Amino acid sequence: MRVRTNTVVNLTLNTYTQWYWKTDLHNLLRFIALRADAHAQYEIRVYAEALAGLTKLWVPDVYEAFVDYRLEGAVLSRMEVAALRLMLRGEPADLAALGMSAREQAEFKRRFELG
Repeated sequence: MRVRTNTVVNLTLNTYTQWYWKTDLHNLLRFIALRADAHAQYEIRVYAEALAGLTKLWVPDVYEAFVDYRLEGAVLSRMEVAALRLMLRGEPADLAALGMSAREQAEFKRRFELG
């Protein structure tokens, strides 16, 4: 015989809760990167931006590198790398022939400001 129980905690509207958490710098920066993204829900984005401000005050050199390499850096797909190699050699890059979908082509052009 199975007994199923649910624990429900009811808090009145005027009850505040507080919690303590700990993390390391790597995971804090990862949290900020994920939650401060434009695709994140507004409330968590505001929270992440507040954490980013505190992190910038706490470890300014680390935060500057984080912005340079993670927030404002770019991760490229295999097709994007191939296209950039062709373009740097002065050759035309047929993005569709490299395997990029229409969405990927539009994002590539927007990211590198290619008309």
